[in-house]
Amino acid sequence: MSSGSHLVALLSSDRLAPYLREADGDEALALRLYEWNTQISAASMEVLAYLEVLLRNAIDRELTKFADESRRGLPWFMLPSVNGPSHNEITTAVETTRGRLRGISPRRDARGQIIAGLSFGFWTAFFKAPYEDLWRSALTYALPGTPSGSRKNVIVALERTRKFRNRLAHHDSLLAQDILLELDTMLSLVEWIDPDARIWLDGIQRVTKVYTERPVAPVDTLVVPAGLAWPLYQSTSVYICPPDRNFRPADYMAFYADKEIKPEVPAILHHRPNVVWTSAEAARLQGLAGDTHKNDRKIGKAITASLSVGWTHGRYQVFLLSSGGHPKHLTLAKPIPHLSTGRGSAYVQRHRYTTHHSLETATSTDELV
Repeated sequence: MSSGSHLVALLSSDRLAPYLREADGDEALALRLYEWNTQISAASMEVLAYLEVLLRNAIDRELTKFADESRRGLPWFMLPSVNGPSHNEITTAVETTRGRLRGISPRRDARGQIIAGLSFGFWTAFFKAPYEDLWRSALTYALPGTPSGSRKNVIVALERTRKFRNRLAHHDSLLAQDILLELDTMLSLVEWIDPDARIWLDGIQRVTKVYTERPVAPVDTLVVPAGLAWPLYQSTSVYICPPDRNFRPADYMAFYADKEIKPEVPAILHHRPNVVWTSAEAARLQGLAGDTHKNDRKIGKAITASLSVGWTHGRYQVFLLSSGGHPKHLTLAKPIPHLSTGRGSAYVQRHRYTTHHSLETATSTDELV
């Protein structure tokens, strides 16, 4: 048995399965992917560690002031008037932590050690709906940079990060995760606590560098020329082209126009290869009722919108695409310029393929797969 096969057996075929799939069965490459997965997990956990400390300290600081601890002589987590309807849950969590600390040493359950010993889920829970009044009274000052001052923005970001943290803690595969989005979510939370803290953490985090070192990434993104298609996508979230154009399966679509790849990289949600493109067909499709005809109605609206800006009648194939806010939608940090010049030098003439991983890290089209 080869050393690679031996390691696969030791790690288990179930655990290595996603890496072997991505590596087309190449055991050596699969092991390199597994090593990369561990490295990116470790780098992500570093960012999470900083975020967790900053978050719990910010919450503790504001609840300490809100509870007027210096006058009352009791920590906020022992005051029902501060914790409201969830006081019993908080008390249980604190007592569990104290018991664990005492098990290590009878003198280890000091206030600071209790705060440090409480779980990330414990701190996240403070931003759920039952704590809206506490948010308005105190916790809004823990994250003063929150957009619109909305508690919901905080809990959405924290819940995303909590789920990502669980994946990291269980050593799960990150091959299908949008790691740069997870990083941005964590850095945004830090920025809401303190903008200078984000600048500092962004300067020392290793996630971005390790991300660029991924051994292999799936070629999953269709890049299309988009002089006319880009404005249509912006208004309708669709892409249309002649019905005889052949495409291989892809998960994302990128638009090349104005000598750059645009920063919005939508997920391909639905593909229909041959659609009659007339006002009558648009009216028919938009008149179909029920959940099973959602895509038909979207296509009908796209036909109407495109005809109104000069697209001609005929037949087209159509891709329904995501827009900002969709969980699979990708937004690059900035457009990717195409630096080559001269006739016939456009990055894409008909269409081509790359990886969304490459798009997220490229500074020009020269760096794309």
